[in-house]
Amino acid sequence: MDGRWQALAVLVPRPLAAAVSTALVGLGAVGVEEQPPPGFVPRYRQPWDRGVVQRPPRQVLLRAWFAERPAEEAVDRALAGRAIGDPEWSEELEQDWAETWKEHFEPVHISERLVVAAPWHGIEGALLIEPGNAFGTGEHVTTRACLQAVDRHVRPGGRLLDVGCGSGILALAGARLGMDAWGIDTDPDAIAAARRAAAQNALEVRFDTTPLSEVTGSFDLVVANLYAEVLAALAPDLLRVAAGPIACAGILSDRAWMVREALAARPLLEEQADDDWTSLVFGGP
Repeated sequence: MDGRWQALAVLVPRPLAAAVSTALVGLGAVGVEEQPPPGFVPRYRQPWDRGVVQRPPRQVLLRAWFAERPAEEAVDRALAGRAIGDPEWSEELEQDWAETWKEHFEPVHISERLVVAAPWHGIEGALLIEPGNAFGTGEHVTTRACLQAVDRHVRPGGRLLDVGCGSGILALAGARLGMDAWGIDTDPDAIAAARRAAAQNALEVRFDTTPLSEVTGSFDLVVANLYAEVLAALAPDLLRVAAGPIACAGILSDRAWMVREALAARPLLEEQADDDWTSLVFGGP
């Protein structure tokens, strides 16, 4: 193997995709991938979506990779007349995906005192986050908006609550800036990732699956990077525990009204729109 793969692309009817994939593996394919057909734009259903579900396409594009290109006759037998149009071959260079994906992850500079980076960036003093362990690396506009809110409203010596903490990046940022931070999430895997990140950054932060409804006490800063519908549902408890600002993100702009109404008991201090997302910061009581 010289670091090159022979790649086959073939369009087949959806009901026959599994049978054709099996035949290609039997022919020597080391992997087969199913993709939407050319021209079909999938609409990924979100938790807040209602209405008609998009129908799957009638055809699928199968891509298969071979160490060596099999004979044309063998390919014809494997396809057995099930291909739509002619199969297409191309040559692809082998890549070390475990390393090359790192090139696309850039450090996130929030301020002079707060930078989020991966361990391999080697930035002194940066908050280290391993991408891929849980949601929240600072790259997405919603996470960045919350990080900016933490940076602006941090109160050293005060308490911070991160609701739906994911990777723990917001709680860790607050702890790095001097707050006593606690992150909660319903996903045990996210909590495990957040705890690893805390250890990697030598920060003492509490992470667990305590429901917000069971959180007691008050917090000088509450951050929540969640869907608008979830934020609206959690609003009574957010108001109950927040003795200071409530920073919200993860809000699609056409649903921002839901959060404004749900937290209308607090003054709206900041509103920021970025692409289709809106972040909101409400003041203290």
